[in-house]
Order: sequence, then structure tokens, then C-alpha cells
Amino acid sequence: MTRRIVAAVAAVLLAVLGGVVLINWVGAADTRARAGEELVDVLVVGSEVPAGTSAGDLGGSVSVQQVPERLVAPGVVTDLAALQDQVSTALLLPGEQLVAGRFAKPSDLAPAGTVLAPDGMVEVSVSLDTQRAVGGVLKAGDKVGVQLTNEASAEGGVSAYSVYRVFTDVLVTRVVAPTEGDPSGLHTVTLALAPQDASVVVLGTTSQAVWLSLEEAGTGPAATTTVSSTTTATLGDDK
Repeated sequence: MTRRIVAAVAAVLLAVLGGVVLINWVGAADTRARAGEELVDVLVVGSEVPAGTSAGDLGGSVSVQQVPERLVAPGVVTDLAALQDQVSTALLLPGEQLVAGRFAKPSDLAPAGTVLAPDGMVEVSVSLDTQRAVGGVLKAGDKVGVQLTNEASAEGGVSAYSVYRVFTDVLVTRVVAPTEGDPSGLHTVTLALAPQDASVVVLGTTSQAVWLSLEEAGTGPAATTTVSSTTTATLGDDK
């Protein structure tokens, strides 16, 4: 009986020893295999990066790490310069490799039929009839002049009309044309303006005193706004 117990214990010990030897051998083989692989420098995310983050702001969130060539993700980024002027299109999680497919230029993310407003600009929408909206030919990316008119009573029973403010080089970011059968026939045109100019245009819209003039067609999102004033007036017919 004692011999059987001793034999059983010995068998268990041999099995455990054999398992340890096998694990060590496999680990050593894997190490030997890795030693023969080429390591590649890639950028790896170290902390969570929200969608919409500029590539230029990733410095503290990514680091260069070496990974075996067989584990390199397709489209991997090795230099942030390759993502210049781009933003992340999805949440980036710690441990994942930085790949070009997760970035795009902001202008490429704009919905169809729109362009993005330049940095520092705000968007204001105005609803205009066809003649005030340049005959209804406007589209996103056009540059327009915004003319604000004024009407006042003058001596002799006539009305004096003046253009008291003109904004030039204004970017159109979106246009919504009236639907067929819409009795209003209004075109909703969204403009990119400096904040201080937007309030002036809003006041002009309230008094139905806004006219647009086409300056350049389809020039893209890079725009600035300049302002000038005029006191030119036209008198109406005598009553």
C-alpha cells in the first residue's frame, strides 16, 4: 500500500515538473522567435483622446514605442507631422496604435452641401427673397457682399434710401432653397461673420434691410470679413 502511495506521489511530481519544463521551453522559443523579428517604431496612444482633437495637440497623449513588425497596424503613423491640420474622427483609447484612418481634415467632416466657418467666426442665417439672395444661385463656399439698407422720410414728402453698411468677402457656409410650392419663396443663407459684425447683420435682418451680392463663387472656407460704410441715397418719387 505504501509503495502505491509513493508511486502516485512520484507520478504527480513528475507531471508537474514536466509541465514547468514545457512552459519554460515554449516561453524560451517565443523569446527566440521574437529576437529574430524586426522591431518598428510606432506612435501609441497613452491616454484617452476625444474625437475632434487636433493632431497638433496630441503631444502628451502619445509616445513612440517599438512593436514587432508583424503587429504593426495598417496605416500606422510614425510622425505627427503626417497628420498636420487634421483632427481625430473617433475616440482614441490607451494602447492603440495611431493610424491615419482615424484622422481627417475638418473640411472633410462637414455635411454635404456645407463648408466650415473659419476659426473665430460665427454663423448667422438670413431668410431672403430671391432678388435679395442674388437670384437664388448661391451655394456653400461662395463669397458675398452683405449690404444693409435704410429708409427714412425726407423733406418734400419723399423717402430717402441709403446703404449704411457694407460687409465684403463674407463666406456662405450653407444655403437652403425654398421647397417647391412654398408660398414664402425664401432662401435661407448662412453666413460666416466676425462676432461683432454678426449682431449688425441680425439687426438688418430684423428690419428686412439685407441684400446680398455675389463676389466669388465656390472659393472655399478661408475667408475674412471687411467692413465699409456709405451714405449714398436715392430719393423716391414725389407724392
